[in-house]
Amino acid sequence: MKRSIMKNKLRASFLLLSAIISVACSLFPLACFSQDIHFSQYSFNNQQLNPAFTAVYKTIQVTVQHKEQWRVVNAFRTSAASIEMKFGHREWEKMERMTGAFKKRLMKGLAGGLSFFSDNAADATMRTTQVNFNLAYHTRLNEKNILSMGLMSGVCQRSIFPDKLRWNNQYTAGVFNSMLSSGELFSTTSRTHADLGGGLLWSYGDGDKYMSSNDQKHFHAGVSLIHINRPEISFLTIASEKLYWKWSAHAGGLFGIKNTPLSIAPSVFFMSQGPQTELTPGLGVKYQFKETSKYTGYVKGSAMTLGCYYRNRDAVIPYFTLEMDKYSLGISYDTNISALTNATGGRGGIEISLRFNSPSSFLYQTKSRI
Repeated sequence: MKRSIMKNKLRASFLLLSAIISVACSLFPLACFSQDIHFSQYSFNNQQLNPAFTAVYKTIQVTVQHKEQWRVVNAFRTSAASIEMKFGHREWEKMERMTGAFKKRLMKGLAGGLSFFSDNAADATMRTTQVNFNLAYHTRLNEKNILSMGLMSGVCQRSIFPDKLRWNNQYTAGVFNSMLSSGELFSTTSRTHADLGGGLLWSYGDGDKYMSSNDQKHFHAGVSLIHINRPEISFLTIASEKLYWKWSAHAGGLFGIKNTPLSIAPSVFFMSQGPQTELTPGLGVKYQFKETSKYTGYVKGSAMTLGCYYRNRDAVIPYFTLEMDKYSLGISYDTNISALTNATGGRGGIEISLRFNSPSSFLYQTKSRI
């Protein structure tokens, strides 16, 4: 009877997630142009991607990132930081003292997160600073499946510095004259607005991560909608421009190659904001150097991942991730392949990510045998 009820709950959750994905896809063409910041290492930028990710896998997690996009033409410099934690519930429960046997609890409860980013565009002629608060609810449907829902509420401040810009009206016989009027009428050079969003996430996990078995199967998929309130962002007196909806769909997984220290990590990210769309599939190979000792935890686990993302018709992005106990380092480089290559010479930009999480990704990895 209990098994039948659980299957019905799981089936209903899948139907709900499928319905939301279908609605999102049907609405993509209705969005209008206005793109946000983005990081190539989207797995390190979970809260910006989908608020349902907030502390879904960890009790506490802290992340910092920095990216310089098209540095050779001084296009964008973006920095971000976030902290997230569960509120009053644990995912794991110890069953026997000093035996290393653990079991999963049917976890449910709230989680919260605070994130920040700052973006400087074109020699700092435009700056965007935003602070978001995320609230998520996670419920474990059974030992293998988690359903998560998240909401985002943020405050964004955008500034423009007209004196650093050059306009057609300021050129005479091909010579720039800063004393000439630009002819542009700015109603303001700074705007502050609220920003709202939400998302859903389904996660599946099974198997052991230890190298002696490594039959793990982990998968997640989700959708999100950001800028639900469509705030006004125009600086001009004669124009109105709203920040339009951003729809995102994403999926990823980690699949162990049995009886080896190797795992395969495929992923895909799709975003639509107006006529602009972004499709970024990726594939990584993870190698586990060392596993955490099952009983004492004194030996700390470590692993590295080598992989590559491909941002459709824009960039090839090789990346490297190093994990040591509770710490992770990610480095990637955008190699530009679009028409902008004429200006950049293919030099897209470097991105660096650092993360601390607890508990360790290498701890409590074996499911209970008792």
